[in-house]
Amino acid sequence: MQFVIIPLIALSLFYLDTLINTMMPIEWFGQSFHFTSHMLFLYLLMLTVYKNPTVALILGIFFGLVSDIYLGTVYGIYTFSYIVFIIMMNQLFKVFYKDITVMIGLLFIFVLLFESVFYVMHIILTDSAMNIFEFLGLHGIPSSLMNLLLIVLIFPLILKTLERTYK
Repeated sequence: MQFVIIPLIALSLFYLDTLINTMMPIEWFGQSFHFTSHMLFLYLLMLTVYKNPTVALILGIFFGLVSDIYLGTVYGIYTFSYIVFIIMMNQLFKVFYKDITVMIGLLFIFVLLFESVFYVMHIILTDSAMNIFEFLGLHGIPSSLMNLLLIVLIFPLILKTLERTYK
């Protein structure tokens, strides 16, 4: 049962991320704000800590490849980022206690770092005039705050589903 439920949750979150991200950017006070949803990324990190890092890594590679191909961004950036962040999360929680507040704080930081990887790649590969403060104000922090809200809303539901799946 768990071999069906866990990938189905990941597929559903991938689809929801795509739907939410097609509605961006949002114009507000004459500025374009990019609120990027990373529910699949958050799910993979939660799966790493609370259940099985190997399954999270396999799903991360699969959905990273699907994201790289489907979204047509820099090929390999999702796959590489998912792998690196899953490994980092696994190593960090060998040191930290699996406390919810620590988990939420790390998820918030990891989303900001995940967005920063895309910013750095954008700066390297294009001739962009966006500086770090513009990125943080218009994309990095708004995305992190939106994902923090998603963490608070979805985190308990996913944990309950994972607990029921792994019994």
